[in-house]
Amino acid sequence: MSKPAMLLCMMTLLLGACSQNQPSVPRDTAAATSGAAPDAGDSDTATSTDTATSQAELQDLAVTPTPSSSSTAVRPDGTLMVGNQAFFPMGFYHVSWAGNATRRMRDMNAIADLGFNVMNATMFDPQDDLDGYRTLLASARNRGMKLLVEDFNDVSIQSLKSDPAVLGWMIADDCNRLVTPEALQTRNQHVKALDPDHLTYASMAISFSNSHAAYFGKSDAIGNQSYPVDDGGDPVSVVYPVMKQLVTESRVNGTLPIANLQSFRWPNGRYPTTRELYSMTNQALGAGVKGILYYTYLDSTNDMNTQPLLRTELKKITGEVKLLAPLLMNGQKEEVPTTNGDVKVNVWTLGNLRYLQVLNLSDTNRHNLTLKLPGNTSTLAAVFSGRPVTMKLKSGSITGALDPLTAQWYALR
Repeated sequence: MSKPAMLLCMMTLLLGACSQNQPSVPRDTAAATSGAAPDAGDSDTATSTDTATSQAELQDLAVTPTPSSSSTAVRPDGTLMVGNQAFFPMGFYHVSWAGNATRRMRDMNAIADLGFNVMNATMFDPQDDLDGYRTLLASARNRGMKLLVEDFNDVSIQSLKSDPAVLGWMIADDCNRLVTPEALQTRNQHVKALDPDHLTYASMAISFSNSHAAYFGKSDAIGNQSYPVDDGGDPVSVVYPVMKQLVTESRVNGTLPIANLQSFRWPNGRYPTTRELYSMTNQALGAGVKGILYYTYLDSTNDMNTQPLLRTELKKITGEVKLLAPLLMNGQKEEVPTTNGDVKVNVWTLGNLRYLQVLNLSDTNRHNLTLKLPGNTSTLAAVFSGRPVTMKLKSGSITGALDPLTAQWYALR
């Protein structure tokens, strides 16, 4: 089986962009091709829609349920280890002071019901809330959930650190605006001295013009905030490049890169659509992040309990990411260059398995893709049911049209 480096050398992508004269209307154009054009007699090989086989191959690699071990470490490649098991954190922020202890507990269970394994939950008071937070941790443990603790102090750490449901401590939010790199490092050292066995986590916003490289290596994990929906500025396609920047900077110091993705609405704005939510998630995965935290399940103006369509989509997403987790944590990912900035193609290789992700980042235009495959790929098989399947195999090439904000996964056999 070809390794990703060989794959990159042997693959050729040709893409045709849609006309930009009417950007609000998706339009098709013919895709460019490279090398010899297929003969008129070349036949198509239908894409297999037997997702059960594709999923079974991933399930054979699946990690066990949330580990009961409490100790954490970050591998040099940025993957989180809990005990001796790789762990892909997939969860929600919860601004708990916008509710109460009953609401915090109810929402933790709701988040677990959606298939998530992490909740970043605030303490109401770092000492007065110790009993309530212990109760929350006990329930989280029973649900296979782990918690990142926010708004704590030294007493909180000493009191809670032995609980197996503790994943770590959020030591700074918006750190590139609110604290210096030196101050972040001091916080990290202080918390690690009290609890060397759990994760320290900080969140910030990386821009195109400033990666804030000085903040990396000052905590075990860094979250990058990307909230473009209805913010009056960036398009949804911004998620991919800023998460790539996060991953690139994280590799320098072996930091765990976590995507902070939008599930809320800005003041006087709207919530993401299900298509936008799925695209942002897949852009982050394609960029190579090693965890995802959505903001937010609850804050003073947002409540995910009022969004049944988004919750339904999130439950589908968590199921898909759980299947993909072995690839995301242990596979070798290769991004295949394209001639169209809106179209991204990534191939993961793990053992003798290869999986293809194709993305159209544009929220307005359809793009055609022709991708020349190396080796003896005889079958293109969809991975997830209920998702668009528009690629087909023709004379060793993958070809098809990608609708705006589409994300598609295929097994290559």
